[in-house]
Amino acid sequence: MNLKITLIVAINLLIINESVAKDAALESCDAAVRNRQYAQAIQVAEQHANQAEFWLCKGRAQSGLAQNAAAQQSFKQAISLKPEGLDLISAHMLLGNAQLEAKVHEAAIDSYQQALKFSEQQNMRRYTRIANNLIGEAYFDIGQYAQALKAFETGEKLAMNDDERADSCIHEAMAYQQLQQADKAIEYQLKGVMMLRKSGTPDQYAEASLTLGKLFAAKKDYASADKTYQRLMEYAHDNGGEFYEAKTAIDWAESKRAQGDATGAQQLMQQAETIAAKLKDAELDALLMPAK
Repeated sequence: MNLKITLIVAINLLIINESVAKDAALESCDAAVRNRQYAQAIQVAEQHANQAEFWLCKGRAQSGLAQNAAAQQSFKQAISLKPEGLDLISAHMLLGNAQLEAKVHEAAIDSYQQALKFSEQQNMRRYTRIANNLIGEAYFDIGQYAQALKAFETGEKLAMNDDERADSCIHEAMAYQQLQQADKAIEYQLKGVMMLRKSGTPDQYAEASLTLGKLFAAKKDYASADKTYQRLMEYAHDNGGEFYEAKTAIDWAESKRAQGDATGAQQLMQQAETIAAKLKDAELDALLMPAK
């Protein structure tokens, strides 16, 4: 797939319903995870082994250390302590993420479905949408694209703003692409791009636009691909995004080569190489190697 679509979901794991001392300890654990001080987070969590929230924090830290099996056990231990509300939903989502990373897809889907059930029971629309997307991503990962699309479509119906709708549209576009429905893939990717132009981050808009350009090129609609790349090149230039100027040039050069425009392709590659030499970015260097 063209992006790793396992969601790193921004879940608020700290439900304020305990003492000030516990809140401070939870914040300390959570802050350590945010700052990638994983050993410190685990140390704090282990001082509160009878509380589910700390097992969730410990599991997140273990995931950060690539200790997948240990993280799964921590999330399961959190669930065994019968948390409530968002902690319960989060535990199943985080367990599912760890299981998906371990390629235990059936277990991951089951965990996500549990998160979906509890989200629906508690009328948490936002997390119901997230759970549907997670289910879709798990199905996508094992090539069950029709099932993935169904879950993404359900998630889109629950979107509450352009950011969420854009996320759903881009996921649906990926599924349509794998189902070899090129027109639908372009339609939904274009919807996502238009919404991200208004409400997304520059990186989100740029990555979505690059994918749209590739979809047009794959369909041999080179006029639309050229327009997409030109628009993105201007956007990146106007917003100081030299990295994406270079990425756009690399993808655009590939499209130009497919059109038989060797001169245009060479000019774009030279532009990308000049920017890469200036930025000294490892990702750009890696992209340039096969593209030359």
